[in-house]
Amino acid sequence: MPANLSPEFKQAEERFRAAASPGERLACLEEMLSTIPKHKGTEKMQADLKSRIAKLRKELGTKKGGARRQDWFHVEKQGAGQVAVFGPPNCGKSALVAALTGLPAQVAPWPFTTTAPAAGMMLYEDIQVQLVDTPPVAPEAPAWVFHIIRTADIAAWLIDLGDDDLLESTERVAGLLAEARIGFEPAEGIVVKPLLRVGTKADDSQALDRLEILRELIGEVEVLPVSVETGQGLDELKRRLFRALRITRVYTKRPGHPADMKDPVILPEGSTVLDAAQHLHKDIAAGLSFARLWNDAGYDGQRVERAHVVQDRDILEFHT
Repeated sequence: MPANLSPEFKQAEERFRAAASPGERLACLEEMLSTIPKHKGTEKMQADLKSRIAKLRKELGTKKGGARRQDWFHVEKQGAGQVAVFGPPNCGKSALVAALTGLPAQVAPWPFTTTAPAAGMMLYEDIQVQLVDTPPVAPEAPAWVFHIIRTADIAAWLIDLGDDDLLESTERVAGLLAEARIGFEPAEGIVVKPLLRVGTKADDSQALDRLEILRELIGEVEVLPVSVETGQGLDELKRRLFRALRITRVYTKRPGHPADMKDPVILPEGSTVLDAAQHLHKDIAAGLSFARLWNDAGYDGQRVERAHVVQDRDILEFHT
């Protein structure tokens, strides 16, 4: 079976060949693993990538004498998806992540309070989404900050609506992202990430005026105003993060039993009944003949075939 490697994989492979340090090589390998198509034709490549990643992590994690090194960070993905929360210094990242996840965070009115990534879990309806609080995107930011943005499922760019210099800081962040070959529109050699722009400190008396000024810089791109102090926009932000992840929740049931509505199967948008079965167990998928479907769109136990595309909150009963 041909590998059919994606452009994102090939770009990461090129960066790996040009990488000058173990940390940079690790970032590229992890990106290659996250973007490689998952099928039988790439199983050996996946195994090789995992082996090389493990070797480099060990190299970066220890040095002579067994002391730990603290110059490189990687956050393992958990939950239904990973969101990298980033922005300029003192834009309210830690406060927002703490408000959405309950993660204890050091919040202070001076920059670079956050010096290492911190991950918390945001509850959205019946799933958990991982939010990663990162150090500021600034000229002195270490390479692993961009690695976390690059390898997350989606990114949330925080823009400080309480800052009179938000135009300059926004342009500065955009330039640093470009240098790291991270973008949000398709371009050659760029890692494209789904992005939400979030305007923090919307409770500031001049926030709306600054937002209008910002729109002159970025055009009609949407910026969601939020405030940790008043709670403005936080529920809408959760909804938008969920939609940006482009995932589908599927619930399962056994014949004659009620559906399990507590632990959905999480699938990419566009997945099929067969994909849902494979997620549960390869033996279920191998023996699958058809499924019965319940949902709010009018299905009430009707038979659907293996190639039927599932929708969010579908209930499936598998039959062999």
